Amino acid sequence: GTESTSSSLIVAGDAPLAYVKRSNAMSINPTDGTPSAPGGDLMVRESSSASAKEHNLTAQFTQGKGDASDPEVSYDGKRIVFAMKCPTSNTSTFKNASNADVPACTGRWNIWEYDMTGAALTAGKFSRITSSTDHDDVDPAYLPGSQGFVFSSNRQTKSSPNQALGRQYFALDEYERERVLNLHTMDAAGANIQQISFNQSHDRNPVVRPNGDIMFARWEHVADRNRFAIFRVKPDGTDMFVLYGAQSPGNSFLHPRDMDPSGPYKGFVSSSLMPLSRTQEGGALMIIDAANYPEHNTPANTTVPASGGQVQGTQQALSTGMGLSLLGRLTTPYPLWDGTDRVLVAWQPCQVTRNGAVVSCTSLTAEERALLNDRNRLAADQANDAVQDNAPATYAIYMFDSVKQTWLIVAAPPVGFMYTDPVAIASRAEPATIAPTAVDAALAAQGLATIEVRSIYDTDGLNRMAEQMLVTADRANCPTGAPGIAVKAPTDPMDTRPMVADLARIKNPADAAYRCTPVRFVRATRAVAPPSSTMGLRSAIGDTEFEMQQILGYAQVEPDGSFKLEVPADVPLALAIIDSKGRAFQTHTNWIQVRPGERRTCDGCHSPRRGAALNDVAMANTLPAGLKASMVAQHAPGETMAALRMRLEKMVDPLAMRLKPDMVFTDVWADTNVAGVAARPSISLRYTGNPNPADDLATLAPVNGVVNYPDHIQPLWTRDRGPNTCTSSSCHDGLDRTDGLRLVDLRRGIGGSGRLTSYQRLVEGDPDVDANGNPRVRIEDGVPVIQRRGALVNSSSGAANTAGIARKSRLTEVMFGENLFAPGSVRDYYRDPGSPHPRHATLLNAAEKRLLAEWMDLGGQYYNDPFTTGTSVRSVTALSQTTFETQVFPILRSTCAAGCHQAIGTDPTIPTGQTFAENRFVLTGSPEGDYNVTLSMISDTCAAASNSLLSRPSTMPHPAGATTQTAAVLPAGSAGYNAIATWIASGCVP
Repeated sequence: GTESTSSSLIVAGDAPLAYVKRSNAMSINPTDGTPSAPGGDLMVRESSSASAKEHNLTAQFTQGKGDASDPEVSYDGKRIVFAMKCPTSNTSTFKNASNADVPACTGRWNIWEYDMTGAALTAGKFSRITSSTDHDDVDPAYLPGSQGFVFSSNRQTKSSPNQALGRQYFALDEYERERVLNLHTMDAAGANIQQISFNQSHDRNPVVRPNGDIMFARWEHVADRNRFAIFRVKPDGTDMFVLYGAQSPGNSFLHPRDMDPSGPYKGFVSSSLMPLSRTQEGGALMIIDAANYPEHNTPANTTVPASGGQVQGTQQALSTGMGLSLLGRLTTPYPLWDGTDRVLVAWQPCQVTRNGAVVSCTSLTAEERALLNDRNRLAADQANDAVQDNAPATYAIYMFDSVKQTWLIVAAPPVGFMYTDPVAIASRAEPATIAPTAVDAALAAQGLATIEVRSIYDTDGLNRMAEQMLVTADRANCPTGAPGIAVKAPTDPMDTRPMVADLARIKNPADAAYRCTPVRFVRATRAVAPPSSTMGLRSAIGDTEFEMQQILGYAQVEPDGSFKLEVPADVPLALAIIDSKGRAFQTHTNWIQVRPGERRTCDGCHSPRRGAALNDVAMANTLPAGLKASMVAQHAPGETMAALRMRLEKMVDPLAMRLKPDMVFTDVWADTNVAGVAARPSISLRYTGNPNPADDLATLAPVNGVVNYPDHIQPLWTRDRGPNTCTSSSCHDGLDRTDGLRLVDLRRGIGGSGRLTSYQRLVEGDPDVDANGNPRVRIEDGVPVIQRRGALVNSSSGAANTAGIARKSRLTEVMFGENLFAPGSVRDYYRDPGSPHPRHATLLNAAEKRLLAEWMDLGGQYYNDPFTTGTSVRSVTALSQTTFETQVFPILRSTCAAGCHQAIGTDPTIPTGQTFAENRFVLTGSPEGDYNVTLSMISDTCAAASNSLLSRPSTMPHPAGATTQTAAVLPAGSAGYNAIATWIASGCVP
């Protein structure tokens, strides 16, 4: 075949292609942002035909020892940007900008460009855009207007020197596995690198939409919320928001791209949809109507059908979950923009191994298929099966016609490799160029930004921050039988919600609804990222799915539900709405960000909206007679109550919009001189300095918003309260009782985990037993495990629309004397001996209750600062990653990774309580990630046997509560145990 030139890139009606050849010996998962294995290269094919000539462009650099990924073609079709990694031992060189020969390889992933301008397809020129020797740069895409590139990188340009609590370090993801990949931009020469996203786990696969926005896949991993959704953001990092999939069926939406903007699928997005692990990053092709459905079956307005959002693009139903996908799996779709609605894809058939040999799934018997799909079988039994679902990936490149539903093979890989990431080398319409967002220069200079929410009562119709989040105790100030939040039918004809908050009543001091709602504050928290290269982290975090957090402070929520505050820019933030007693209505399960000087305004909480803003200009200008005349007289058109109040207060105090350390509320709105008007009660929830000194903390108060269980919560139980001391005789003293009450041991003893016994008893539920007293057992990932009752502290994140942690924990109900959202079974099991008038409700004072609620709402961590004295977290100085990869990694893969220790994400279609339990020691087969997470299980290199990495699998039962075990998973003295112990001991420095 004749090679194409830049002026005629179309061959036989189809464009030439670029894709990558990669070794199928490595494991690839959504959680693994930078996997690599020797043998990868960038390939081009002269046309989209199996008979067309194929060329290896990068073998001259990789020399069979490197890897390549993520090609993207420029809008004029003349350049390819991609990522490449090769070892420094390679002899390869390239010509730099000065035409000098320089070494090509740095040992890390770097961004490269291949320029075919004025040249044949294989006669282009290479240039290396980034040259990092200690960071990884991947997933590049062209910005429009010759502005350079957007890419994903673990260099963490802005966040690494600006971690919480004044720390500087590189952050790991929320599995403590890999350095977090965030989005960055740079100019065409690789200069002016700017970090534009600030997630706690990976942001992957950025591309530019026709409107100039950047679309990408974001790993949202806050506690038991664990999935990839599709996000969008402006190139300067402002206005970041979810585009689709935060609450939709499936787990990981990866590789999002716009369908042809000139075709019938204009506004639609293609994506692959897969589980979080175990499928070599393969799933189904989804076609998503993101313009009309922010979530599946959730129309944007009343003109859109109720059903819709996402459909599989193929008539063949490919699996989006774990287990067999009998019709194969698909990855990295690339829609062509040529009017044909064709999509380039990488697809592999269903294959398994039978007695070690790879065979097609078509050869499976019905019984074998059933066994492979049965997750309720014991892992030991599965390991003995002749047939295993562990065949290596064999992705080939196909041209899929979404209209004709035809598949044409384009490129098949050689044995031992896979082909992925196909892109067409053809010109396409260049996206719009977006001007940078106007920002407040004064705020930007201080590293701050503004967040304004017009009304927290303006919710998305998905059961958040609405009436169903309230209980009887929240309606103490309501007329008998009245709801806590006044509602009405929406007046906007485009609004899809049946009922919305009646803001006119809620903000009217002459209406009972004014005093009825319990909302008073907003709490801002900041993620404390897991440090890279540290040991003992998992033990310091404790028995919770949450990572560490820091409370930044509080602000008042005004009667119309608005708030306006200044927050740190370029950090991962969470906001929670707080009741009058300091407890969050809901736990925030994603991280938000604002750029320096950005003025971020939201209509309400938990967008996207359905219809117009409730607190629009007309509503904001509705000023009830019961409001103070002095406030009304200064109101500017369209101002929310928060905007008005902050504008006035900033005239007196320039720092008025800063977060406050305490929850203090005074009603400045209600004119009590008007008949029928009553103000909302004042609130003061301080650690010290409360109106009544008896409400102050008598124990250690948190500093810088860091709540540590041993330092701040344990002293509440042991504080001398005379006869009401929690750990006094016959109470929570750890002794057995004869009256059937289950009293938690709250003494300051150390348990088998190395943590305080009281902590374990509060956050770990008792075994569940049947009527005969026998423990109930279920299979979790192949292991029979004793089921546990709900714990006193429910550390679920609330990903399934449930209440904040404090408000759904029995411990809160007991200590506040209120029934909130604890499950009835937990309430019955942990009953208060003083019911129906709980005696615990008066034991803690207001500050102590505030502190206890804060600890629970943060996630119930043991420590919230990895560098606090006593955490046992320390930097790694001597544990060799090379030794790990050669001697320890194979043991963990065969012993642990094949069973329980896999990444299992969340899917909103699976009912709460029916998903497998999370396991934070997650092994995926990525050497670097498995090394880092293994370090989190080691806290004392001079006592190898004491570390969780060895003590847990060498004892029975493992996991805790497992049954039918006759031997330890990793017996002490075994070859595997000794190899791991030797590696741990190598780091001991006496």
